[in-house]
Amino acid sequence: MITIEDVRIRLPRAALATIFDECDCYDQDETGGRVLGTYQLDKGSLTLAVSGLIEAGPSAQRSAVSFFQDGTHQERVFRQIEREHPNIEHLGNWHTHHVNGLATLSGGDLATYHRIVNHPNHNVPFFYALLVVAKRRSSDPLERYTVKHFLFRRGDDREYQIPNKLVELVDAPLVWPQVGGAQKAMAVPPRMTTPPPGVQRERVFDRDVLGEFFPEVKPYTSPKLGVYWRGPIELANGSRTEIVVVEDTSSSTPSYSVLMRDASEPLAVVATQLAKQTFTSARVALLTAERSINRRLFEAGRRAKSRKWFS
Repeated sequence: MITIEDVRIRLPRAALATIFDECDCYDQDETGGRVLGTYQLDKGSLTLAVSGLIEAGPSAQRSAVSFFQDGTHQERVFRQIEREHPNIEHLGNWHTHHVNGLATLSGGDLATYHRIVNHPNHNVPFFYALLVVAKRRSSDPLERYTVKHFLFRRGDDREYQIPNKLVELVDAPLVWPQVGGAQKAMAVPPRMTTPPPGVQRERVFDRDVLGEFFPEVKPYTSPKLGVYWRGPIELANGSRTEIVVVEDTSSSTPSYSVLMRDASEPLAVVATQLAKQTFTSARVALLTAERSINRRLFEAGRRAKSRKWFS
Protein backbone atom coordinates (compact mmCIF):
# COMPACT_ATOMS: atom_id res chain seq x y z
CA MET A 1 0.00 0.00 0.00
CA ILE A 2 1.26 3.48 -0.88
CA THR A 3 1.92 5.81 2.07
CA ILE A 4 2.24 9.59 1.99
CA GLU A 5 6.03 9.32 2.06
CA ASP A 6 5.85 7.29 -1.16
CA VAL A 7 4.20 10.14 -3.11
CA ARG A 8 6.12 12.72 -5.15
CA ILE A 9 4.68 15.66 -7.08
CA ARG A 10 6.62 17.44 -9.81
CA LEU A 11 5.04 20.85 -10.29
CA PRO A 12 6.32 23.22 -13.02
CA ARG A 13 7.04 26.75 -11.85
CA ALA A 14 5.06 27.93 -14.86
CA ALA A 15 1.98 26.11 -13.53
CA LEU A 16 2.32 27.70 -10.11
CA ALA A 17 2.79 31.15 -11.68
CA THR A 18 -0.33 30.63 -13.82
CA ILE A 19 -2.37 29.64 -10.76
CA PHE A 20 -1.16 32.65 -8.80
CA ASP A 21 -1.89 34.99 -11.71
CA GLU A 22 -5.45 33.71 -11.74
CA CYS A 23 -5.74 34.28 -8.00
CA ASP A 24 -4.51 37.85 -8.47
CA CYS A 25 -7.31 38.40 -10.98
CA TYR A 26 -10.01 36.95 -8.75
CA ASP A 27 -9.20 38.57 -5.40
CA GLN A 28 -12.87 38.52 -4.30
CA ASP A 29 -14.06 35.18 -5.67
CA GLU A 30 -13.03 31.55 -5.52
CA THR A 31 -11.56 30.30 -8.78
CA GLY A 32 -9.70 27.27 -10.06
CA GLY A 33 -9.25 24.81 -12.90
CA ARG A 34 -8.23 21.31 -13.96
CA VAL A 35 -4.75 19.84 -13.45
CA LEU A 36 -3.30 17.71 -16.25
CA GLY A 37 -0.22 15.54 -16.43
CA THR A 38 1.17 12.05 -16.26
CA TYR A 39 1.90 9.67 -13.42
CA GLN A 40 4.07 6.69 -12.63
CA LEU A 41 3.01 4.00 -10.19
CA ASP A 42 5.94 1.70 -9.57
CA LYS A 43 6.84 -0.65 -6.70
CA GLY A 44 4.70 1.09 -4.14
CA SER A 45 5.62 4.65 -5.11
CA LEU A 46 3.54 7.23 -6.94
CA THR A 47 4.97 10.16 -8.90
CA LEU A 48 2.74 12.84 -10.39
CA ALA A 49 4.17 15.08 -13.11
CA VAL A 50 1.96 18.12 -13.74
CA SER A 51 2.18 19.37 -17.32
CA GLY A 52 -0.88 21.55 -17.87
CA LEU A 53 -3.83 23.49 -16.45
CA ILE A 54 -7.24 23.97 -18.02
CA GLU A 55 -8.92 27.24 -17.11
CA ALA A 56 -12.34 27.35 -15.43
CA GLY A 57 -14.03 28.33 -18.71
CA PRO A 58 -16.25 31.18 -19.90
CA SER A 59 -19.39 29.87 -18.18
CA ALA A 60 -17.76 29.23 -14.79
CA GLN A 61 -19.68 30.56 -11.78
CA ARG A 62 -17.70 32.22 -9.02
CA SER A 63 -18.50 33.81 -5.68
CA ALA A 64 -16.65 34.44 -2.43
CA VAL A 65 -17.69 31.04 -1.07
CA SER A 66 -18.39 28.86 -4.09
CA PHE A 67 -16.97 27.92 -7.47
CA PHE A 68 -18.44 25.89 -10.34
CA GLN A 69 -16.35 25.13 -13.42
CA ASP A 70 -17.46 25.15 -17.04
CA GLY A 71 -17.23 21.41 -17.65
CA THR A 72 -18.28 21.60 -21.30
CA HIS A 73 -15.47 24.00 -22.14
CA GLN A 74 -12.93 21.97 -20.15
CA GLU A 75 -13.92 18.73 -21.85
CA ARG A 76 -13.49 20.33 -25.26
CA VAL A 77 -10.04 21.66 -24.35
CA PHE A 78 -8.97 18.34 -22.84
CA ARG A 79 -9.91 16.42 -26.00
CA GLN A 80 -7.89 18.89 -28.04
CA ILE A 81 -4.85 18.39 -25.80
CA GLU A 82 -5.35 14.62 -25.75
CA ARG A 83 -5.10 14.44 -29.54
CA GLU A 84 -1.64 16.01 -29.41
CA HIS A 85 -0.52 14.36 -26.14
CA PRO A 86 -2.20 10.93 -25.85
CA ASN A 87 -0.50 10.14 -22.54
CA ILE A 88 -2.06 13.14 -20.76
CA GLU A 89 -4.46 12.38 -17.89
CA HIS A 90 -6.78 14.45 -15.75
CA LEU A 91 -4.83 14.29 -12.47
CA GLY A 92 -7.12 16.50 -10.42
CA ASN A 93 -8.23 20.07 -9.74
CA TRP A 94 -6.96 23.25 -8.19
CA HIS A 95 -8.99 25.99 -6.56
CA THR A 96 -8.63 28.76 -4.00
CA HIS A 97 -9.93 29.60 -0.54
CA HIS A 98 -7.72 32.64 -0.04
CA VAL A 99 -10.76 34.93 -0.43
CA ASN A 100 -12.74 33.39 2.43
CA GLY A 101 -10.14 32.35 4.99
CA LEU A 102 -10.90 28.62 4.94
CA ALA A 103 -7.50 26.97 5.45
CA THR A 104 -8.39 23.52 4.19
CA LEU A 105 -10.80 21.69 1.90
CA SER A 106 -14.47 22.22 2.67
CA GLY A 107 -16.96 19.45 3.30
CA GLY A 108 -18.33 19.98 -0.19
CA ASP A 109 -14.83 19.70 -1.68
CA LEU A 110 -14.21 16.42 0.14
CA ALA A 111 -17.51 14.91 -0.96
CA THR A 112 -16.95 15.99 -4.58
CA TYR A 113 -13.39 14.68 -4.80
CA HIS A 114 -14.25 11.33 -3.21
CA ARG A 115 -17.09 10.99 -5.70
CA ILE A 116 -14.81 11.81 -8.64
CA VAL A 117 -12.00 9.44 -7.68
CA ASN A 118 -14.48 6.56 -7.34
CA HIS A 119 -16.33 7.35 -10.57
CA PRO A 120 -15.85 4.70 -13.29
CA ASN A 121 -15.01 7.39 -15.87
CA HIS A 122 -12.08 8.71 -13.82
CA ASN A 123 -9.10 7.05 -15.49
CA VAL A 124 -6.54 7.16 -12.69
CA PRO A 125 -6.77 5.51 -9.23
CA PHE A 126 -6.21 8.79 -7.39
CA PHE A 127 -7.29 12.43 -7.41
CA TYR A 128 -4.89 15.31 -6.79
CA ALA A 129 -6.15 18.58 -5.29
CA LEU A 130 -4.10 21.76 -5.06
CA LEU A 131 -5.62 24.34 -2.74
CA VAL A 132 -4.57 28.00 -2.46
CA VAL A 133 -5.25 29.01 1.13
CA ALA A 134 -3.72 32.44 1.76
CA LYS A 135 -2.17 35.47 0.10
CA ARG A 136 1.32 36.40 1.23
CA ARG A 137 3.48 39.52 1.03
CA SER A 138 6.53 38.44 -0.90
CA SER A 139 8.74 39.86 -3.61
CA ASP A 140 9.11 36.34 -5.01
CA PRO A 141 6.29 35.78 -7.54
CA LEU A 142 6.23 32.08 -6.63
CA GLU A 143 5.73 32.93 -2.96
CA ARG A 144 2.68 35.14 -3.44
CA TYR A 145 0.34 32.55 -2.00
CA THR A 146 0.37 29.61 0.39
CA VAL A 147 -0.73 26.32 -1.13
CA LYS A 148 -1.60 22.88 0.18
CA HIS A 149 -1.63 19.57 -1.68
CA PHE A 150 -4.06 16.70 -1.11
CA LEU A 151 -4.43 13.19 -2.50
CA PHE A 152 -7.54 11.01 -2.66
CA ARG A 153 -7.40 7.29 -3.45
CA ARG A 154 -10.00 5.09 -5.07
CA GLY A 155 -11.76 2.90 -2.53
CA ASP A 156 -10.36 4.89 0.41
CA ASP A 157 -12.69 7.17 2.38
CA ARG A 158 -9.81 9.23 3.77
CA GLU A 159 -7.89 12.12 2.25
CA TYR A 160 -4.18 12.77 2.62
CA GLN A 161 -2.29 16.05 2.78
CA ILE A 162 1.02 15.84 0.93
CA PRO A 163 3.85 17.66 2.77
CA ASN A 164 5.44 20.47 0.78
CA LYS A 165 8.81 18.74 1.07
CA LEU A 166 7.48 16.06 -1.29
CA VAL A 167 6.49 18.66 -3.92
CA GLU A 168 9.32 19.53 -6.28
CA LEU A 169 9.19 22.72 -8.34
CA VAL A 170 10.70 22.11 -11.76
CA ASP A 171 11.44 24.09 -14.90
CA ALA A 172 9.23 22.46 -17.50
CA PRO A 173 6.94 23.81 -20.25
CA LEU A 174 3.16 23.54 -20.04
CA VAL A 175 1.06 21.91 -22.75
CA TRP A 176 -1.75 24.26 -21.71
CA PRO A 177 -2.46 27.16 -21.42
CA GLN A 178 -0.89 28.09 -24.73
CA VAL A 179 1.51 30.96 -24.19
CA GLY A 180 1.07 33.53 -26.96
CA GLY A 181 -1.49 31.38 -28.75
CA ALA A 182 -5.00 32.17 -29.85
CA GLN A 183 -6.47 30.88 -26.61
CA LYS A 184 -6.59 33.27 -23.66
CA ALA A 185 -6.48 31.04 -20.63
CA MET A 186 -7.51 33.40 -17.88
CA ALA A 187 -10.21 36.05 -18.12
CA VAL A 188 -9.59 39.17 -16.07
CA PRO A 189 -12.59 40.34 -14.02
CA PRO A 190 -13.17 43.84 -12.63
CA ARG A 191 -10.74 44.54 -9.80
CA MET A 192 -12.26 44.65 -6.34
CA THR A 193 -10.76 45.28 -2.93
CA THR A 194 -9.84 42.23 -0.88
CA PRO A 195 -11.93 42.22 2.34
CA PRO A 196 -10.33 41.94 5.80
CA PRO A 197 -9.93 38.46 7.38
CA GLY A 198 -12.94 38.94 9.68
CA VAL A 199 -15.24 39.45 6.70
CA GLN A 200 -13.76 36.40 5.00
CA ARG A 201 -14.48 34.21 8.05
CA GLU A 202 -18.06 35.50 8.27
CA ARG A 203 -18.58 34.55 4.63
CA VAL A 204 -17.52 30.99 5.36
CA PHE A 205 -19.97 30.76 8.28
CA ASP A 206 -22.71 32.30 6.12
CA ARG A 207 -22.02 29.77 3.37
CA ASP A 208 -22.35 26.83 5.77
CA VAL A 209 -25.54 28.06 7.45
CA LEU A 210 -27.28 29.22 4.29
CA GLY A 211 -26.29 26.05 2.45
CA GLU A 212 -27.92 23.98 5.21
CA PHE A 213 -31.12 25.96 5.80
CA PHE A 214 -31.61 27.96 2.59
CA PRO A 215 -30.03 25.86 -0.18
CA GLU A 216 -31.61 27.91 -2.99
CA VAL A 217 -30.10 31.19 -1.77
CA LYS A 218 -26.76 31.46 -3.58
CA PRO A 219 -23.81 33.88 -3.24
CA TYR A 220 -22.91 36.18 -6.12
CA THR A 221 -20.47 39.01 -6.83
CA SER A 222 -20.94 42.08 -9.00
CA PRO A 223 -18.87 45.25 -9.50
CA LYS A 224 -21.88 47.35 -8.43
CA LEU A 225 -23.20 45.43 -5.41
CA GLY A 226 -20.08 43.58 -4.33
CA VAL A 227 -20.94 40.33 -2.52
CA TYR A 228 -24.62 39.46 -2.17
CA TRP A 229 -26.89 36.43 -1.73
CA ARG A 230 -30.06 35.90 -3.73
CA GLY A 231 -32.71 33.22 -4.04
CA PRO A 232 -36.15 32.01 -2.96
CA ILE A 233 -37.02 30.88 0.56
CA GLU A 234 -39.94 28.65 1.44
CA LEU A 235 -42.42 30.09 3.92
CA ALA A 236 -44.61 28.52 6.58
CA ASN A 237 -47.72 28.58 4.36
CA GLY A 238 -45.93 26.74 1.53
CA SER A 239 -45.38 29.79 -0.64
CA ARG A 240 -41.98 31.14 -1.73
CA THR A 241 -40.52 34.62 -1.89
CA GLU A 242 -37.33 36.01 -3.41
CA ILE A 243 -34.79 37.48 -0.97
CA VAL A 244 -31.60 39.48 -1.62
CA VAL A 245 -29.02 40.01 1.15
CA VAL A 246 -26.36 42.63 0.35
CA GLU A 247 -23.00 42.94 2.12
CA ASP A 248 -21.61 46.40 2.91
CA THR A 249 -17.88 46.56 3.79
CA SER A 250 -17.48 50.31 3.37
CA SER A 251 -16.80 50.71 7.12
CA SER A 252 -14.56 48.84 9.54
CA THR A 253 -17.55 46.78 10.71
CA PRO A 254 -19.40 45.06 7.85
CA SER A 255 -23.19 45.20 7.74
CA TYR A 256 -25.87 43.39 5.77
CA SER A 257 -29.23 44.53 4.45
CA VAL A 258 -32.27 42.64 3.17
CA LEU A 259 -34.33 43.35 0.07
CA MET A 260 -37.53 41.51 -0.86
CA ARG A 261 -38.24 41.38 -4.55
CA ASP A 262 -41.80 42.09 -5.77
CA ALA A 263 -43.27 41.90 -2.28
CA SER A 264 -47.07 42.26 -2.30
CA GLU A 265 -49.53 42.46 0.57
CA PRO A 266 -49.33 41.31 3.27
CA LEU A 267 -45.51 41.18 2.85
CA ALA A 268 -45.00 44.76 1.60
CA VAL A 269 -45.02 46.04 5.19
CA VAL A 270 -42.36 43.51 6.21
CA ALA A 271 -40.26 44.42 3.18
CA THR A 272 -40.32 48.10 4.20
CA GLN A 273 -39.38 47.27 7.80
CA LEU A 274 -36.52 44.97 6.78
CA ALA A 275 -35.13 47.55 4.34
CA LYS A 276 -34.61 49.96 7.26
CA GLN A 277 -32.54 47.47 9.28
CA THR A 278 -28.94 46.30 9.12
CA PHE A 279 -27.57 43.00 10.37
CA THR A 280 -24.24 41.60 11.50
CA SER A 281 -24.08 38.75 8.97
CA ALA A 282 -25.94 37.34 5.98
CA ARG A 283 -27.20 34.40 8.03
CA VAL A 284 -28.65 36.67 10.74
CA ALA A 285 -30.24 38.83 8.06
CA LEU A 286 -31.89 35.90 6.31
CA LEU A 287 -33.06 34.15 9.48
CA THR A 288 -34.55 37.40 10.74
CA ALA A 289 -36.28 37.98 7.40
CA GLU A 290 -37.74 34.47 7.42
CA ARG A 291 -39.13 34.86 10.95
CA SER A 292 -40.55 38.31 10.22
CA ILE A 293 -42.27 37.16 7.05
CA ASN A 294 -43.75 34.06 8.67
CA ARG A 295 -44.99 36.12 11.62
CA ARG A 296 -46.69 38.54 9.22
CA LEU A 297 -48.32 35.67 7.32
CA PHE A 298 -49.55 34.12 10.58
CA GLU A 299 -51.06 37.41 11.76
CA ALA A 300 -52.71 38.03 8.38
CA GLY A 301 -54.17 34.53 8.41
CA ARG A 302 -55.50 34.98 11.93
CA ARG A 303 -57.20 38.25 11.02
CA ALA A 304 -58.77 36.63 7.97
CA LYS A 305 -60.22 33.84 10.11
CA SER A 306 -61.53 36.39 12.59
CA ARG A 307 -63.32 38.36 9.88
CA LYS A 308 -64.86 35.16 8.52
CA TRP A 309 -66.09 34.15 11.98
CA PHE A 310 -67.91 37.45 12.52
CA SER A 311 -69.24 37.91 8.99
